[in-house]
Amino acid sequence: MHKVSAGRGHQRLLQLARSQLGHEFATKTSSGGTEPAPQVQSSDFNQRHQRLAQRSGAPLAVDADFKGPSLYQRAERRERMHKERQQANLEKIMALALDYCPDYVADIDVDPDWFQQYCDLVLNISNQTMQQLWAKILAGEIGQPGSFSLKTLFLLQRMSFKEALALQKAASLTCRVRLQDSGHIYFGYVRKPSIWQILTGRSKALLNLSQFGLTFPQILSLIDLNLLHQTEIESGELIPDQSLQLQYHQHQLTCKARHSGVVLQYYKFTAVGVELLPLLNCQANPAYLQAMKQLFSPVLEFED
Repeated sequence: MHKVSAGRGHQRLLQLARSQLGHEFATKTSSGGTEPAPQVQSSDFNQRHQRLAQRSGAPLAVDADFKGPSLYQRAERRERMHKERQQANLEKIMALALDYCPDYVADIDVDPDWFQQYCDLVLNISNQTMQQLWAKILAGEIGQPGSFSLKTLFLLQRMSFKEALALQKAASLTCRVRLQDSGHIYFGYVRKPSIWQILTGRSKALLNLSQFGLTFPQILSLIDLNLLHQTEIESGELIPDQSLQLQYHQHQLTCKARHSGVVLQYYKFTAVGVELLPLLNCQANPAYLQAMKQLFSPVLEFED
């Protein structure tokens, strides 16, 4: 596909803002946001309760002779504040997307229906980390329209911050097999019955992923979100002396099976999970890499 010159990503984002928001949105300040986030000064219950009451539009007074705004006026004020917060969320995410816009974009516009759905979904996203994730999605879609499906957007919209952290932890343990797009989280192996198994008593080995920050409940939540496949996956039987190339972040691993009948076990990301993986800022876990190589050492020979 034809690519156009640098700077088009920012231009296209500003065009989307003008057409959908009706005006230019505020660009970020040097501190990284459109405005400084309010800081909680005290953990006092009453102060927090008052702030929440103000956000809801409810009166703070409990006196029966309260002479403040009427019930209708308070409801109207709450609705107005709600819409203002939604608009602020949308505009902040649009501003954050400028940081992630690629230098080169495809010579095709973002689908207007996709963008309308995107705007509707981000209105209630106020968590800063989640806003950055949504901003990366918009920047990626501007650079290459069609990169993120609506299915992915709907899933992300119902994902909690805690679940997003679980996804990021899973991404830090993800390997890729050369020439394959999907990510794998390796955790064990099995070996089909043989004389070697009878003599050594070893037919399988498993790695406890929780010691690297990915607990089983987190795995179940990612499965429930359709980010990981529901069942554990087994590779095909590895052919002895046939090279297997794995990519673990910046580490390239080349290995081959020592014996016949070796099958590797892993969790596999779904198509939706694969779309989200490039957006996550995660580093390789050296302890996991070392443990994985040690786990597979009886059945795999790694090249130096």
